[in-house]
Amino acid sequence: MTKLVKNGIFVIRMVYMKKTYKVAGHVLSLEMPDGNVWQQMKNLVPFEIGEASPLIAFRQVENLAEQAPQPLLVSDDEGFPMITIGKTENGKWYFTMAPLNNLPVSCNCVASEDFSEVDFQIVNPRQAVFSINNTMMLVFALRTATLYTLEIHASVVMKGGKGFAFLGKSGTGKSTHSRMWLENIPGTELLNDDNPIIRITDGVARIYGSPWSGKTPCYKNASVELGAVVRIVRALSNFTEKLSLTQSYACLFPSVSAYRPDRKIADGVHNTIVALVTSVPCYNMHCLPDGEAAKVCCNTVYGQEDGS
Repeated sequence: MTKLVKNGIFVIRMVYMKKTYKVAGHVLSLEMPDGNVWQQMKNLVPFEIGEASPLIAFRQVENLAEQAPQPLLVSDDEGFPMITIGKTENGKWYFTMAPLNNLPVSCNCVASEDFSEVDFQIVNPRQAVFSINNTMMLVFALRTATLYTLEIHASVVMKGGKGFAFLGKSGTGKSTHSRMWLENIPGTELLNDDNPIIRITDGVARIYGSPWSGKTPCYKNASVELGAVVRIVRALSNFTEKLSLTQSYACLFPSVSAYRPDRKIADGVHNTIVALVTSVPCYNMHCLPDGEAAKVCCNTVYGQEDGS
């Protein structure tokens, strides 16, 4: 922010800063006023690169040119951020979001039809970090859905050059199972605890860390080949169950971040999941929240119970 004197009156002019990032091989740029918010966005730092042409350009604006349309979708999951999605008269996408479905809107944003350009307006400055991260995370998922890229809700560990993604509904124990690996399987490392990225290139599926990791601050700019996808199922004993291709598809589909009413996005997600389940094994892990569950799972997906 700079202060200029014009005709004896102080005029405040915002100084904008622009940074560029690479997430799962996709380049993003973020432009917003210089200030304390940048200092709080530590999750983005590991992904920063030099200037490059972005796949998605995010820009903070004081006001949006478009009027809010009637929402096509309103998320109402209790305990999760509230997001609305709509389409403006000129074909652009309009989003609003709030930290919870019973709280006021904290951010409005408008994206071009192909999600390559995004203007966002911070309504509540106290929620600026939440708003920016969720805008980037949402649009990233939609823009890359047609590029053999999936943003998934999962916890991921790395072991021996392979990544293992643990899926399941909230509260089923994804993070707990990752912790059991970390505590009981030597050489295990957490890659991401909430929103990793899967990308298929030349038929090979890799899983990437991202700047978005839920409540666990794990923002690693790293990737490994995806060794297996494991759905966590609460049970009274520990055992694995290999899934068929159809079951594997059904296992992955609910965990992918996407806007399925849009045909292009839906087709992109479908094609990527099909390519994924035909190259990477998927399992149900029926388990207790204990170290033995990690050993049983490791024995199945990695091949050795002690992880050595």
